[in-house]
Amino acid sequence: MLAYAAGDAAAFDQLYSRHRHALYQFAYNSCNSEATARELYQDVWLRVVKNRDRYQHGTPFNAWLYRIARHRVIDHYRAQSRKPAMAQATDLDDTYTNVSSLFAMPLMPDEIASLTQRSDILGSALQSLPDVQREAVLLRHIAGMSISEVASVVNVGVETVKSRLRYAVVKLRSTLQEYS
Repeated sequence: MLAYAAGDAAAFDQLYSRHRHALYQFAYNSCNSEATARELYQDVWLRVVKNRDRYQHGTPFNAWLYRIARHRVIDHYRAQSRKPAMAQATDLDDTYTNVSSLFAMPLMPDEIASLTQRSDILGSALQSLPDVQREAVLLRHIAGMSISEVASVVNVGVETVKSRLRYAVVKLRSTLQEYS
């Protein structure tokens, strides 16, 4: 990030390629709407570009990036003044394209349906978590942050993050076992 802040445009490409997938997953799982996730995702990267001179040396870029993303998600919900309903997959062709692009071999329709169902179940389970627990899970397991980085992003203690993760895992296991 320091190289990018100093004007090296190629450094931004490295940052973007390194963090783009996890950041998008964080945005999507925070709102569970593809359109909103894309908007939030793009806005976060725009804020990174606009605020590159505010980046403080010594702050992990990952923590800085997800702090921006977290605040953007919070701002979105404040503007909406409601929590959005679960988005539903409406186009099987889009689902097929998204899922089968992860594999070298094309998937059969029954395989796509099974993967889509499991993805929907996991998405529902994540959405059933309280916001603070879902946020901790997303930052820890989707963004790949350490517990101390998660604590820094959400501005709480390490033990609080551990507690949120522990309760989230228990609830996720319970919810997912209902579908087994």
